Order: sequence, then C-alpha cells, then structure tokens
Amino acid sequence: MLGLFNRSALNAKEYDQRLVNAIDEAKYDYEKAKVSELALFESDIDPRLIKAQTSLARQKYFFLLRAARERKITGQWQTAFVRPEI
Repeated sequence: MLGLFNRSALNAKEYDQRLVNAIDEAKYDYEKAKVSELALFESDIDPRLIKAQTSLARQKYFFLLRAARERKITGQWQTAFVRPEI
C-alpha cells in the first residue's frame, strides 16, 4: 500500500483519486469483516481473532477517511455493501 501513495510520483489530483479508491476498498473490507464477524462467532474460531480482524479493517478505513478530510477531498463514498466477490 505504501507504493500506492508515493507522493513524489503523483500529482495532487492522481493522489486524491487513489486515496478515494483506497477508501472505497477499505470500506468494502470493513463491511465484509463486520458481516463475517457475525457469521464466524458461531464457528470454532477464536473470537478474539475475529474481533481483531474487524478492528484492523475499521482502523484502516477510518485512517484513510481522516487523510481525505485533511486533504479536503470530496467524493461519492460507497454507501452500501453491494460489491460481488471476484
């Protein structure tokens, strides 16, 4: 992910677009983790691991949102968990 945001190789508009795309991906990952967390609590997997994975996805998403807010980026954020699995 660090290579994705190499500021010296990108102009501001390209950087902002990549940040918006990263936020979209992080939102998807966070929503998917929340849904998976509910399903996996009924399995034999350690609940702490499940919670940790969801928390990691949440923190990544909110970190990227803060970065966008600092850069005053506006965008059309994904509002629903509708992306099909590839």
